[in-house]
Amino acid sequence: MMTMRFEPTAEQTDIIEADLVSMAIVACPGSGKTATAVRRLAELQKRLNGTRGRAALLSFSNVAVDTFRAEYQKLQGTTVNDSKVAIQTVDSFITNYILKPHGARVMESRRMPFLCLGDEPFLSAYKIGEGKDTMGVADILLNRVDGKTRFYRKIGQSDPIALTPAMSKLAFQKLKEFAATGGYTHIHGRAWARLLLLREPDIAKALALRFPQILVDEAQDIGPFEGEILDLLINSGSNVTLIGDFHQSIYGFNFATGDYLRSFNKRDEVVCFELTQNRRSLPAIVTVANALARTSTTPHRTSSKRHSGAFYWRYEETKAQDLMSAWASALQSKGYALAEAAVLCRSAGMLSELTSASVELGTSAVKHLASAALERDRNGDIAKTFHHCVQAAIHLVEVPKTFAQQVKSPERGSDIAQMRRLLWDLIRDDALGIPSATLAARTKWLAKLKTNLASWLDIVEEKTRFTRAATWAARVTVKGLPKTGPLLSQDLSQNDWSSLRLGTVHSAKGEGIPAVMYLTSKKHLTALLAGTTKEDGRIGFVAVTRARDLLVVAIPKDADHNAVKKLRNLGFNEWDSSEN
Repeated sequence: MMTMRFEPTAEQTDIIEADLVSMAIVACPGSGKTATAVRRLAELQKRLNGTRGRAALLSFSNVAVDTFRAEYQKLQGTTVNDSKVAIQTVDSFITNYILKPHGARVMESRRMPFLCLGDEPFLSAYKIGEGKDTMGVADILLNRVDGKTRFYRKIGQSDPIALTPAMSKLAFQKLKEFAATGGYTHIHGRAWARLLLLREPDIAKALALRFPQILVDEAQDIGPFEGEILDLLINSGSNVTLIGDFHQSIYGFNFATGDYLRSFNKRDEVVCFELTQNRRSLPAIVTVANALARTSTTPHRTSSKRHSGAFYWRYEETKAQDLMSAWASALQSKGYALAEAAVLCRSAGMLSELTSASVELGTSAVKHLASAALERDRNGDIAKTFHHCVQAAIHLVEVPKTFAQQVKSPERGSDIAQMRRLLWDLIRDDALGIPSATLAARTKWLAKLKTNLASWLDIVEEKTRFTRAATWAARVTVKGLPKTGPLLSQDLSQNDWSSLRLGTVHSAKGEGIPAVMYLTSKKHLTALLAGTTKEDGRIGFVAVTRARDLLVVAIPKDADHNAVKKLRNLGFNEWDSSEN
C-alpha cells in the first residue's frame, strides 16, 4: 500500500523551517498540527546535532504522546527512540526531570517522591475539617492568583470552591505533612516543582541547557503552575514553542483557561504563526465551526462519497436510547459502520442515561473493580482495566506506597512482579477473578467478587511476602452499586447500537471521527449557540470539530424556536428521519 506523501502548506513550512526562537502557533481544529510538530521536532534535532542540547515535545495526554512518538519514528524510519529528543506528557517531564531527582528536598521528604491518585487508603490520615465539611488531601486544589498560591476544594464535576483563610492554613499544613511522606497528586506535584525551581535556580539553568528547545502541544491546557515552570525555563535559556487553540480550552475546572497561551502570544520576543487550514472536516462542518468561533478557517477537503454535512436532529429527552437505535440505523443506511461513529455528551450525567460505563460505581476497592469490569466487558480496554486493578490491590493488600509506580515495570523475580501476574489473573478469568459486568451488581456480581477475592488473596499470601489488608472485606461493600440490575445499565448484546462509541466531549479531545452526534440538553444547546466565549460553548465547539464527514447535533424536541433558527443560521440543516 502506498502512503501519501506529506506536502506542507506555506504556513506549515514557515513553522518547520523557522529560526531557533520561541514561537506561538495558533492552530485551528484539524490543521495537521501533529504532522507539523513532529517535522519541526525533526528539524530541531538536526540543528541541535553536535551539541549537548535536546528538543522536547510535550502534550497533556498519553494518547497524544503515543501519536507523536509513532509519527516521529515513522518520519525518521526507525522504531528506536531518538536520544536527541524527548516526547512525553507535561506531567511525565515534570516528574522525571524535576520531582524524582530533586523534589524530596523541597517536599522535605526522606524518600523519592511518588504519585498518588487520591483514594489510596493511607491518605485517610491526611483529612481536614469535620462532618460534612471533611475533605481529603486529594480534594485540595491549588491555583495561582495575582502571584500567590490559593487553595480550593474539589467538588465533583462542579467548579472548585475557594477555601477560607483559616481552612487554607489547615490545608497548607496537611499538604506539607503529606509531602513529607513523599506523596503528591498531579496538581500538588506541579506546585512543588515550581517552588523547587524558584528556590534552586541552578536546576532550571541545567534543564535549559539540556532542553534548549521545548514544544508544548495543546497549549490552551497549560495551567498556572505549568505556565510559571515554563517561564522559569525560558528565563534560564530555553526557547519554548506553544501550539494550541484558544477556542478549545475546556479544562477551566483545573484552572487551565487558555490565558497563558493568550499572553504568550503577545510577548515581544515571541514569533507568532497560524495554522488556518482544516484538513479534517468537510466544508459544511468548517462553516459551522467558523460561525461558532468567528474564525476564517479554510477547508482542505471538498467532498465525500457518503452522506455528509451538518444537521440537527430533534429527539425526546426521555427516550435517549430510542435515539441511539435510530441513529445506528441512520448511520448504516448512509454507509457508515457503527465503529466509525461516536455519540458525545457534555456531561457524564447525560451519558449515564445511556450506559453506566462512564459513571463511578461503588466505593473503595469495589469502585476500581467495578470500573475494571466495565472497561474490560464494554470497552475492551485492557490497559485501563489493569490500571483499575492496581488501584484495587492497594485497598486489598498491604503493599508499598509506591506500588502503583513499581508494578508498571517491576524488577524481574520480585514480589511485585509476581503481583503483576496475579493481577492479570483477576482480569483474564471472570469465573475466578472479576465477575462479568452483566451480572446483577448488588447480588450475584458482588457475592461472586467476594468469594473470588478471598481465594485470590490466599494465592497472594502463598506466592508473595504481601498480606491481605486487615479490613479488606469491609472495603468490598455494596455501597454505591446500582440498586437494581447489572453494572452495565443494560445487556449491551441485546440492542442494535452496542458498537456505538459513547463518551464525553473531553474524552474525544484531539481526535477526528467520521460521524459525530453531539447529544445536548436545552442548556447545552444554548451554550453551543452562544459561541466560544465561555467554557460550555467551547465544549460544544470541540464536539462539533471532532467530525470529519457527518455532524449531527441532537436537540430536545421542544427546543425553543429561536434556538432552531440560530442553528439554521449557523449552517445546520434538519435531519430527515424519513430517510433512515
